[in-house]
Amino acid sequence: MERTNYASLCLMEHQIMQHVKDALRITLGWDVRSVGLARKVSSVQFTMQSLRRHLERVMNLEEEDGYMRSVRELKPNLYDRVANLRLEHQEFRRTLESLLPALEKVNPSDEDRFDEVCAELNAFLARIDRHDKQETELLQTAFYDDIGGEG
Repeated sequence: MERTNYASLCLMEHQIMQHVKDALRITLGWDVRSVGLARKVSSVQFTMQSLRRHLERVMNLEEEDGYMRSVRELKPNLYDRVANLRLEHQEFRRTLESLLPALEKVNPSDEDRFDEVCAELNAFLARIDRHDKQETELLQTAFYDDIGGEG
């Protein structure tokens, strides 16, 4: 795939990912007194499944056809940063393997356990946000700092 087409695709996928994260945050923030615990549990489960699917899609795109290969080829001195981001992808997959079953097992009448899982989900979203910021910084360094002779 041509680099400009790939860059456009990645930007679009990251924008979608941001919308999914925002939707999950909104759902996590619902007031149980307004929507009921069973409805909130069901909605968080549904939105989390969407996040899982899209996160996996983005990670696969980055790993297989994406910036990780390009950085290794064009800027091998930055590849340690790529390797760390790839390790975080593996950590995200492991976290999903434990969070999703925990969320699915939540009894819609156990508000305390659901609150614990929601806290874990919020922490997971914060980790994804930090990761996205590190990726953006790496891409800036790898592909844009050389523009104009600054790199």
